[in-house]
Amino acid sequence: MRTHVQAMVWLLAAAAPAYAETPTQEPQVALAAEVGASGGGGTTPGGMRLGGRYLYRMTDQVWFDGGVHFTFGTPQTGCSRTPPDGMSCDHGVADGFSGDLTLGLRHDLPGQGAFTPFVRGGVFGRVLRFAADDVNGAAAGVDAGAGVAALVKDDVAVVGSAGVFAGRPWLGSGVGDAGQLGMIVTLGAELRLP
Repeated sequence: MRTHVQAMVWLLAAAAPAYAETPTQEPQVALAAEVGASGGGGTTPGGMRLGGRYLYRMTDQVWFDGGVHFTFGTPQTGCSRTPPDGMSCDHGVADGFSGDLTLGLRHDLPGQGAFTPFVRGGVFGRVLRFAADDVNGAAAGVDAGAGVAALVKDDVAVVGSAGVFAGRPWLGSGVGDAGQLGMIVTLGAELRLP
């Protein structure tokens, strides 16, 4: 009987998986702060851009990418009345203000050492204002971009990116149909959490 028990223990020990040291867990969440510039014009606000991102890993290469950003441009006039009750706007590349909420995906591409290139795309909603012309409104659209993350520590990366966006605004003060079209360049830091 004793040999049967010993044989059974030996079989169970042999069949049990051998646990090596647990591998380092990939970061599941990342928080990022960004500063940069947004180029607008017409009815698209542009100027200095500040904001942050929340990233959540969905697969090895794909992250949910949500962000809140603010664009601060100069308060220059750029609108003029058009008969009978309309208004047309042609602001400069760095005029106006906007607050954006973005929702999308980021896809990491094969990297080289500490450098990981990526592409991203998504949708945005925005409130905007041209204070000097008393024009307010909202807009929605799509954005796309690319960048690279350079790991400087195990949990900190420096991230540079550039992108473009296009959308449609709904503006007050009699401003007619106009588009949202611009580009964004940012530099930021990303903190990655397990």
